[in-house]
Amino acid sequence: MSLRDIERSRAVLESFKGRRCFATLATNSIKFRFGDGATKGRYIWIDPSWVYSREWGEITSSDAYTDETFRAWCELFDALRETVFEHFEEAADGSLTLHFSGGYRLFVPAQLTAEEDRDLEYDHWYACDEKGA
Repeated sequence: MSLRDIERSRAVLESFKGRRCFATLATNSIKFRFGDGATKGRYIWIDPSWVYSREWGEITSSDAYTDETFRAWCELFDALRETVFEHFEEAADGSLTLHFSGGYRLFVPAQLTAEEDRDLEYDHWYACDEKGA
């Protein structure tokens, strides 16, 4: 997660605010898909690390994933299977918090220094809005 990730995806995140989305898990990465099956190119993809929580505290994190407990772990995300992306908060250090209906949120911490960010091409998370995809 970096300031570069936010700068590249800020406009797309803004366009997703207030829209219905559907979460799916690929091991400990999360994809929030927006729209219907005809709009497969509209999504937010997040690789570890991240923390999933609600107002009262942490529910789980990407670090809690194991192959042995995957099914039970996935059930913790039932509230995000179909939800509304309400808004996001970005911090000066490059961290991001995504807010969903029902008070659920996903915190994506900053992981790179500004120098490391310049040297890497990897995006820890990104938002995509390819309307024709």
